[in-house]
Order: sequence, then C-alpha cells, then structure tokens
Amino acid sequence: MVKLSRPASAGHGLPGRRAILALPALLAAHRAAAQAAFPEAGRTLQLIVPYPPGGGNDIGARALAPLLEQELGIGVVVQNRAGAASQIGMTQVARARPDGYTIGYGLWPQTTTLYLDTARQAGFTRESFTPLALHVVDPGAILVQAGSPLRSLADLVAAARARPDDLRMSDNGQLGHEHLASIRLQRLAGIRFNQIHYQGAGPAVTALLAGQTEAGIFAVGTSASLIRQGAMRAIAVLSREESPFLPGVATAVAQGYDIVAGSTRAFVGPAGLPAPVQARLAQALERAIASPEHADRMRQLSIPITFQGPEGFARYWIDEERTLGPLVAELTREGQRD
Repeated sequence: MVKLSRPASAGHGLPGRRAILALPALLAAHRAAAQAAFPEAGRTLQLIVPYPPGGGNDIGARALAPLLEQELGIGVVVQNRAGAASQIGMTQVARARPDGYTIGYGLWPQTTTLYLDTARQAGFTRESFTPLALHVVDPGAILVQAGSPLRSLADLVAAARARPDDLRMSDNGQLGHEHLASIRLQRLAGIRFNQIHYQGAGPAVTALLAGQTEAGIFAVGTSASLIRQGAMRAIAVLSREESPFLPGVATAVAQGYDIVAGSTRAFVGPAGLPAPVQARLAQALERAIASPEHADRMRQLSIPITFQGPEGFARYWIDEERTLGPLVAELTREGQRD
C-alpha cells in the first residue's frame, strides 16, 4: 500500500513564505551594497569634454583630472568629443549609462542654449542630466592681434561701422556666451559684424592668431597666457570689475557698453544617477576643486574657481534657463541665431 503524505501544516510552510516576503528587502539590500561599492577598484571614469583640445574646458578638466583620480581611487580619462557647438559631447553624456563612470565637463550658457534653440533639435534638456558641481565662472574678454590698430571698444565699433557686415568677429560656438555678448555689443552700438562660429576656443584662437578673424571674444582663462606672451591684446573685459589676471584692461562697462558675460564650466552626469553615486562624485569633485594644488594650478592658468555643489548649480541652471529662454526665442525669430 502506498502511503499518501499529509499536506504540510501552516507551520511547516512558514519558512518558505518568510523567504518570499523577505525577498524585496534582500534585493534592496543588494542594490544598496552595489551602490555603496562605487567606485569599483579597477574601473575607469570617462570625463567627456565636448570641445577640442586647447580651450578653457579642456585645460580645466586636465588640471583637475589627477586630483579627481586621487579622491576616487580609480583612473580618470579625459576624452574630447567636439562638434556641433558641444552638442555631440553633451549628447554622449546624456545617453551614457547612469552608473557614475561617465560624466561631462560642459559649458554654460552653451549647454542651455543648445536645447532652447529648437531648430537644433538637441535631443536633451536640463532634465537629461544630473548636476554634480559648478567649477568656474570665467569672465569674457574681447581680443585682437597684438599688432592690431584696434586698441579700445571705440576703435572696434568705429571699424565695424565703417565696414558693415565685414569686420570678422569670432566666437567659440553659436549661442555661447561669446556669441551672445557679440550680439549685445552689436545691438548697443548699432553695428553688424561678420560673425564666424568655431567649434571651441582652440580653433577660434588659432583663427585670430592667423589673421583669419580680426577680433574675438574668449574667456580670460583661455587668453591670458597668449596676452602675456604678446601674441594678442585685450581691449575689454566683460565683467563688472577689472580682472586681476588682466590688470589695466578696462571693462566694457567702463567703456560705455553694459556687457557682462562669461564662461561657466560645470560637471554633470546623465539623468538617473543613484543618489549615493551622485553624492560620492560631488564630494570627490568638491575636495579636488578645494585642494591647494588645484587652487595654485588654476591661478597659474588665470582661471577663477567659483565652486557650487549640486543644489547650488541646479538653481543657477534653472535661473539661466528662465533668463535665456525669451532671448533665444527672439533671436531665432529675428534670424540672428547665425
């Protein structure tokens, strides 16, 4: 005779039920442990610079990378992904896996105007990124070749007035801070430049040095060393006060043109970074930026540090977006975006 086993009692079934009920907690604990392990030994962090070598973003990223390596304990590789006024590189950051191993060192307002300008179809918005740290606010300057007859804003305006749509003014990318400052000068002075856009400061500086353009707007940190070497001359600084890195150069405001503009450089990750990963990256960036070694290096490069953490940077970005939205829409309607 075959004996039939009795059904398990409720008491006998408890261990299996408890295991099932405990599964979500175990999975959550596993996820937390995986996040806490960031960064993993042996991994490499990609730091994407969406501009060519030689510009302010590239210089700042490479100055910080070794210190960031020390803070994170993993390798940091700077990768230049230039093109489309930084759109190519920033798109790569936005589409990266949100695991903390790909971050970007972008430029504002350039990043903001890329998606505000609907004609560009950027494919990302502010919500496509996780803010990590604001690093630098570097004021702009209007530069000419060292041997240029233009020695002031008055000279530049007079030359442009005498040659409408002909005087060649360069910038680092369409609707970046340099281009927007040039538009403001043209409006205030009632003039029109032959505006030429380049894919970053490196090519724009090269064009000015080669005489392919007659003037250009660059961040002070990008141009200060060339000015000290006697290759270029600044005729105006685009800040409220004179720059300590360009002593004796009058501001545009002091020369009668209320133009204040600059290059804001900051670190972002893709949207969806886990909070512990965001916090770890933000902490490492803050410590690296605050280090005496970095402060000394940035002084040598004539680049001012203006640090803000994720919350402060997020507020800055939102305010910039609100300010620039109507302006970009107006420029697009008027056909001045080019």
